[in-house]
Amino acid sequence: MAFSCKGRTICPSCTGRKMADTAKHLLHEVIPPVSVSQWVLSLPYKHRYHLAYNPLLNTKVLNCIIRAISTFYKKKAKRIYGLDKGVKGSVSVIQRFGGALNLNTHFHILFMDGVYNEDDFFLPDDDDVRDLIKKCKTLINRIFKKEGLLDDDFQEAADDKSSDQHAQSVLNFVREEKGQLKKPVEIGKIYDPPFEEYSGKRCAYLDGFSLHANSRIPGHARGALEKMCRYILRGPLAKSRITIVGQERVLLKLKTPYKSGTTHLSFTKEQFTARLMALIPPPRMNLVRYHGVFAANNKKRKSVTKKAKDWANSKKSKKSNQAPKKKSYRTPWAELLKHVFLKDVTACHRCGETLEYVATIKNRIVAKKILNHLEISTSSPTFDTARAPPQDFEAANFDTEFNQETNW
Repeated sequence: MAFSCKGRTICPSCTGRKMADTAKHLLHEVIPPVSVSQWVLSLPYKHRYHLAYNPLLNTKVLNCIIRAISTFYKKKAKRIYGLDKGVKGSVSVIQRFGGALNLNTHFHILFMDGVYNEDDFFLPDDDDVRDLIKKCKTLINRIFKKEGLLDDDFQEAADDKSSDQHAQSVLNFVREEKGQLKKPVEIGKIYDPPFEEYSGKRCAYLDGFSLHANSRIPGHARGALEKMCRYILRGPLAKSRITIVGQERVLLKLKTPYKSGTTHLSFTKEQFTARLMALIPPPRMNLVRYHGVFAANNKKRKSVTKKAKDWANSKKSKKSNQAPKKKSYRTPWAELLKHVFLKDVTACHRCGETLEYVATIKNRIVAKKILNHLEISTSSPTFDTARAPPQDFEAANFDTEFNQETNW
């Protein structure tokens, strides 16, 4: 049986369950079979710092981004098809982490291409994205100025030795034992590449603001849409990326190596814990938001989401030839594992019948007696020690007179 520790911010198991459950909910209950585009907006360091601990500011910034992109779709619908009252629908996810577990508040938004009741889609071009990044920059900076946040507080917090961990994590700094702020130890680094602005199709960069709109899923590719939903809903940490070295160091494997060649970052246990603490969102901050026709009180929500439910029910009926079950608040563990890994954990491997829940055994002595009776090993598995970090072989001293053939 699977258990949950309720640590939905850091625990890989809990964040993985929430990721799979919410992605399944979006696919089966919310987003109809239409083409969907992903918009990703990143902000400068100073903006990330203030967004890290201010939930209301996150809401204001996200709302202005939604308005800007929705206005783009509506204007294009009016110009191309003559639709005056087009309605948009979007699902937004606020992510607070970067690849190095640094604090990087940015926004992933899934937009239905086009406006509601229109089958065609409107794919933005490079000029549209450049115009939108300028508009988003103006609107977001206006919000920050009204709040009085565009001053030197962030730089002072970053330079001050008594500063909070949010500023350190935003700048990708760690605190040494003597109090200095430095970058984490990079393993595998070859050189320092020059700074290059990110560029690509349907992408734009302007004074620290970055907008990416080149990811699009057609309406028939529901499997690809679920993968995209899982991607934007994923947790910050995976156990496969963490290695404990000795008693004091923690190695973090980067999901994508840096251009400099860096593959791992090395932290002390205190530095690694501080990184994780900075990623925890403020209390009662919802990281998944619904806008437009997907909003809870929108009059057209039922008619739009009904198409997603009809699609899900048709898939279930074809597989089981049974009436679809009423969805519970949370997908049960067994059903979710079957949906993700395509394996029914409730089926008996001997007779094929469905297993029935009897009891949860937490007492170690009782569990051992049951396993011994069933002739199942009760010994704990042994784990191999973690390998040492990669070595610099160019600087190593090798015996040039060593004859390898004599030691085969």
